[in-house]
Amino acid sequence: MRHLAYRPEIDGLRALAIISVLIFHLNSNWLPGGFLGVDIFFVISGFLITKIITNEILDNRFSYKNFYNRRIKRIYPVFILVMAMVSVFSSLIFLRHEAEQLRKTIELATVFFSNFYLAHRQGYFDLSANENPVLHIWSLAVEEQYYLLFPIFLTLAYKKWKNKQTFLYVIVGLFILFTASSFIPNEAYSKVLLHNTYYISNIRFPELLIGSFLAIIPTPQTQQHNHRDSFISLIALFGIVACLVFFHKEMNYLPGISLLIPCAFTALLIYFSQTDKITKGFFSLKPVVFVGKISYSLYLFHWVYIAFAYYITGAKELNNSIIIGIVVLSFLSSTLTYYLLEQPIRKSNLTFKQAFLFLYLIPSLAVIGYNLSMRSSIKKAKELWETSTASVQEKLENHYEPKILTIGDSHADHLYHFLNYVGNKEGWKSNILNVGECILFVNKEGQLKNAPECTQYWQNIEDYPVIFISMFYDIKRGNKPVPRFLPESFVLPNFDEEFRATVEYLAKTKKVYVLANNMSTTRSPLREFRLARFGIDKYLEPIQELGDIRASNAQIRSLIADIPNVTWIDAPKYLPNDLFKVEGQPIYADQDHFTHFGSYYLGKQFSQHERLLPPEVVQELYQK
Repeated sequence: MRHLAYRPEIDGLRALAIISVLIFHLNSNWLPGGFLGVDIFFVISGFLITKIITNEILDNRFSYKNFYNRRIKRIYPVFILVMAMVSVFSSLIFLRHEAEQLRKTIELATVFFSNFYLAHRQGYFDLSANENPVLHIWSLAVEEQYYLLFPIFLTLAYKKWKNKQTFLYVIVGLFILFTASSFIPNEAYSKVLLHNTYYISNIRFPELLIGSFLAIIPTPQTQQHNHRDSFISLIALFGIVACLVFFHKEMNYLPGISLLIPCAFTALLIYFSQTDKITKGFFSLKPVVFVGKISYSLYLFHWVYIAFAYYITGAKELNNSIIIGIVVLSFLSSTLTYYLLEQPIRKSNLTFKQAFLFLYLIPSLAVIGYNLSMRSSIKKAKELWETSTASVQEKLENHYEPKILTIGDSHADHLYHFLNYVGNKEGWKSNILNVGECILFVNKEGQLKNAPECTQYWQNIEDYPVIFISMFYDIKRGNKPVPRFLPESFVLPNFDEEFRATVEYLAKTKKVYVLANNMSTTRSPLREFRLARFGIDKYLEPIQELGDIRASNAQIRSLIADIPNVTWIDAPKYLPNDLFKVEGQPIYADQDHFTHFGSYYLGKQFSQHERLLPPEVVQELYQK
């Protein structure tokens, strides 16, 4: 009967993987390729799981029940504990839309499908990646999908051909198939609403298959070729370290073919370290092995603490005190759960039915039920800005016919109540069209862009004699700092030239009003209200302006200052210095968007000082 002998150096390799991930998550500048620790985990998982499955198949003792029973006892107890912890804490401090997004991720995580949900999410208002406490569970979803599908391929193939060589054919065939899928253009994934390929399983499966391939090739003979094995092991280790240092997340074919390089080095190290005293000796050191043994819990806990730290502080980088606290708390939590939860349950005699019921089904339903109950209570309570007097003001109806169109992005959308209030005062009404980057539908040569979606928007714009333009200029221009995770993804090349060309094009036949942007803040004031309930806000730096909105607006104004028929409107200059709250209510919903009250209040303040449209323009509009 074949058994998988314990290899302490593999636990040591797990330690390298988790420490790399931990360093990268604390500060990616310290170890740019630290994210590759996840890929090291994939190779190790593929190797171990294939060893177990093939040994049991060859001994005619493989059982799906036993296999998945072990998987449930190994993976689920700590996982569901962490999900429960996240659910409770996030229900106390998260805003409604953030809690809703988190709830969906956790629900799908219980069936290990969260990676596709995360691949689908690319919303402007989604939780920033570094504030999402369950973002990291995508890798568990990938592994569990592999554990679900891979044994089926192996058992069916072996049942038909009864040949150990069959395993090799299955693994190589799947490797070629899934590796080829990494060359599919991103546009193809976008068509099926998978915007972020980083989380997609088929691109990650080749990494697990490298480990699987390693599991079925002959083991090197002890005492033979020791010098060769030592040399290759050291080269592999240096290769892994080099990848951790020099790889970065902006590389081409990442994820995809590029990640197979560190995976290949990992496979070589696993294979040849069996007979190499140097690498085996180092990775078998007791402290190193211990970190490897708690690596699963450490992986789950560390990111939760990091994400909540980012969420609460609103910081772009964590300070040293917070980092030390996270490291200590992560290791403490992991050690306790390893001894008090992981080990006792792994060694228990629970049957598959018992494990499925008591470790998987009931805890999953409990966590899902809690999140659903919190969803209902949050909906009843609603956010402060929805239940305040702002909700009364937003019901102020504007009965004028809309003869003006406001175009832009979300910074046009959030002016709805501003435009409604000012329009009521001045006798006009504006519709709002969020066109995203299609606002730049004229290139710097003055030619219309031919993108179908932009053409559709242009047809709407043609119907209006007056155009307002409002957008988040800074993020489109690549100015920093801006309150967005990976803001470079929103940058539009040649923005200044094309923005000016677009305004010139519109101004030939229409009156154009370019609205100044509002400033961004270092933290979300609306979040501050939630944190204040627990006194957390007292330990945070005061909310301040992020960047220099006056300089930014001056640059935009200079772009269009000499264009005839164009007027610059700077409404945000009338906002008070205290952006945290006015009349007991927050002005900002997040770091750069107004609440309903904030938008209404801006309109009220603006109307006390000036008009947006001159009376003659309004008269001309509504006499036609």
